[in-house]
Amino acid sequence: MVAPVRPAAAVRARSVADVQATLRWATAHGVPITPRGGGTGKAGGCVPCEGGVVLSLAGLDRLRSIRPEHGFAEVDAGLITGTFRDAADEARLYYPPDPGALDACTLGGNVATNAGGPAALKYGVTRDQVLGVEAVLADGTRIDLGRRQPKGVAGYDLARLLVGSEGTLAVVTGIRLALRARPASIVAALMPFATVQDAAQAVTLGRRSGLEPRALEFFDATALRRAAREPGFPFDPSWGALLLVEFDGEPGVPEASLARFAEGLGDRGPLEVRVAGDEARRRGLWQLRRRTSHLVKVGAVGWITEDVAVPLGSVPDLVERLPGIGEQHGVIALAYGHAGDGNLHVNLLWEDPSGAQFAERAADAVIAAALDLGGTISAEHGIGLAKRRFLPQEVGDRAIGLMRGIKQAFDPLGILNPQKVFRLQEPPC
Repeated sequence: MVAPVRPAAAVRARSVADVQATLRWATAHGVPITPRGGGTGKAGGCVPCEGGVVLSLAGLDRLRSIRPEHGFAEVDAGLITGTFRDAADEARLYYPPDPGALDACTLGGNVATNAGGPAALKYGVTRDQVLGVEAVLADGTRIDLGRRQPKGVAGYDLARLLVGSEGTLAVVTGIRLALRARPASIVAALMPFATVQDAAQAVTLGRRSGLEPRALEFFDATALRRAAREPGFPFDPSWGALLLVEFDGEPGVPEASLARFAEGLGDRGPLEVRVAGDEARRRGLWQLRRRTSHLVKVGAVGWITEDVAVPLGSVPDLVERLPGIGEQHGVIALAYGHAGDGNLHVNLLWEDPSGAQFAERAADAVIAAALDLGGTISAEHGIGLAKRRFLPQEVGDRAIGLMRGIKQAFDPLGILNPQKVFRLQEPPC
């Protein structure tokens, strides 16, 4: 584990000019800068580990413009994601990414980690919505990258290179985001299954059917039992697992797709299909889903949350391995998440203080299982500090060497979020 270091100072930027001035000063004095948005990240990307200055972008929170005629919006990096989605909805437009910390995370933070969420299954992650970015380089130079229309191949795609770079290449101050037409109709349903394997197989079979769910969320039995201590959380002791399935489209299409999805599962289909009868009930289901991360941890003295993803057909294999990992290392292993695109949030909990010493080994085993199945160590939370040690296992030393070269080109002094994603050199962190 890496211990955070208290920064020497914090700067609360209120304008792009503030960001430029801060970075010019930092370059002149060789001071590390840690960019920070809403502070909701789970991999330590916005935690300073070399002191220096924390640069908060939360004050850059304007919705600059919504351009329906062009199909995009221009926003400050500090704008809260949920606030932006509401504004798009009022304009009868739709912005798909919906991270769990929707009401607290910022769009700039979403860009930094390439955040996703349930609707990424159909519409893609943050990267798929980014047309362009405004950013400030380490020396204070403001750059505007990308385009204002869907097509464009004028040189290297530097705008998308910044997506997922976790503030290590430049400080993103503004974003140009594609918007879509708001879906006319949405239907959501709960589908409980007798076994966790049936539910995992349903994820694979349902996607192969040619249907296109908007979201396909998975909960294993352990996650259900722990979350069900919350009043109103749907649970029956006979359930081995649960799927939350959602379709959207023209009126009548989502209902027909949902019926086809359930029927296509055959004998290993759901025990029942509980359709959310109106918009209030649908939103209620998603409010509970967003609280799952908190609910499953109630009563635990510590936890590690892994954000792995595997190829879709390997979801059943990953789910099958988790109980054994928990038993072997003496921790509680549970999973929930965006199984429709292979992404599971694996939680390793312990209710006795002594469990902490075994949890890191369990986390190593989860990562090893994901990589063994051809997956990735991080689907949407980023690398930061927490997963830095695993990166060579996935991409290899040659790829990390190329990444170091890119870092050097953007940030010659290495002052932007140093030591994140990969080490620039050995300790301090």
